[in-house]
Amino acid sequence: MDRVQGADSRVVENAAAGRFELAFPGGQAFAVYRRDGERLVVTHTEVPSAFNGQGIGSQLVRGLFEQARASGRRVVPACSFVASWARRHPEFDDVLSPGR
Repeated sequence: MDRVQGADSRVVENAAAGRFELAFPGGQAFAVYRRDGERLVVTHTEVPSAFNGQGIGSQLVRGLFEQARASGRRVVPACSFVASWARRHPEFDDVLSPGR
């Protein structure tokens, strides 16, 4: 599933908190990162457990990768979920940081 019913499909970067956020009815998912120059080192993703398996994490990570691509930044998947997602989506290989 690529979209959660009723979810705000917009992933928002909250740079002050160092995370990307996806709000949806009943909660919010987020991906924590730290900046390393133009690289985003994504260290953790979190979806409320009641919503696991509904595609929210994938929607969040896709939005993160799309925003990184649009802004010319690269992603370092230091989080196992993000790394696994990236392996399944080679169309975003250009966004991955070399030498990750």
